Amino acid sequence: MTATQPTGAAQAEVVFGFDEGWSWSAEPLSCSRTGGSLEITAPGGADLFAMPGAHEASGLPLLQRTVRGDFTAWTRISVDGAAFGDAGGIALHGPEGWFKVCVERVKASGWAVVTVLSRPVSDEALGPALAGPEAELLVTREGPRQAVFFREAPEDDWRFVRTFFGFSEPELRLGLFVQAPFTPSASAVFAPVRLRPTALRDRR
Repeated sequence: MTATQPTGAAQAEVVFGFDEGWSWSAEPLSCSRTGGSLEITAPGGADLFAMPGAHEASGLPLLQRTVRGDFTAWTRISVDGAAFGDAGGIALHGPEGWFKVCVERVKASGWAVVTVLSRPVSDEALGPALAGPEAELLVTREGPRQAVFFREAPEDDWRFVRTFFGFSEPELRLGLFVQAPFTPSASAVFAPVRLRPTALRDRR
């Protein structure tokens, strides 16, 4: 894919602000806007994970809106987190389960792209390492297939992270979130979400 834009059909790109169409699943610790960016602070214990006998959590404030059919959505995320599990990312929710991809602090004290797919038990995958707590994340959907990409700098090419099959319902909930599963709080800054009503032609 090109360094500047995801490749896809030549259709208009929509830039979502953070007003009309968005709603909270639960209240965050705080939320503030600066220019076109949004900073979200999550309370301690905020997480979404379902692995019985290991770790289960369902208290994650999500800023969500509806998306329909094929789409490509992306945003830049910068995380302020002090410990393992602190993260900010993008989530998808449907009747069959949920998915999240995030910029997350990992156990080695570095940062990485982490994905979790739950239907209903969570399948977690550690993705590419990051140089720091900031990256642009992209989710694309064509029918029941989803794929995830990332890039660290705006001039970089998009790099593949993961693909999965599922979420066959035409309408899903696209969400932004910050999690702090084991710390008192964590924050992240999100650039406006960009949406294109087509899937990427090249998903690998």
